[in-house]
Amino acid sequence: MKTRIRDRWRNPGQSGSAEKNGQALGYVCWQLALTASRNLHAEDFIYQDDVQRVAVIREYLVFLVHAADRLAFDTLEAPDRATFVPALAHACAGQFHRNAAEVLGRGDYREQFIDTLNRRNSHYGECSFSDGVPGYALLRAFSDHIQAIMGNDQTNRWVMDQVMDIDGPDVVRQLAKSMMNLHSGGGLAQSTPAV
Repeated sequence: MKTRIRDRWRNPGQSGSAEKNGQALGYVCWQLALTASRNLHAEDFIYQDDVQRVAVIREYLVFLVHAADRLAFDTLEAPDRATFVPALAHACAGQFHRNAAEVLGRGDYREQFIDTLNRRNSHYGECSFSDGVPGYALLRAFSDHIQAIMGNDQTNRWVMDQVMDIDGPDVVRQLAKSMMNLHSGGGLAQSTPAV
């Protein structure tokens, strides 16, 4: 399942600051996480309730923030990365809080998101991520968390394979493309060779 993602600044060639790019990418991550959770349903995996669906979205957001940090390590200067990643994490936490509160009712979902992000980053950070691609161990760890949420019943026991083989790599590819578009200003002319 694909979704149209707005990941370019209005004026081609003019990229935003590292903070603005992080905030904008937070919305992109929300769209990617929401689409991925819908894709699981489209592939006939079953959510028991909204709590389960929201937990899957949270795991995707956490994974995307981590992947963006790893991608930023290779593409941004240290001061820009130090601004970009927290802006992204806070934007994702805000998106998650607003939407979880709408679906599940009142609660401190922002803090829940940040706590989950910190716990996952300590484990995800030990896994390989090279050339813009998450390694097997990272995808396995991520898919383990999704599997734990979805359960091991007859219908959902294959969700780990879906996440590891298809959805996980897919969202990272889309994330990398969106990061490139935001940081470069989204102008296609920049990559066109002069004749």
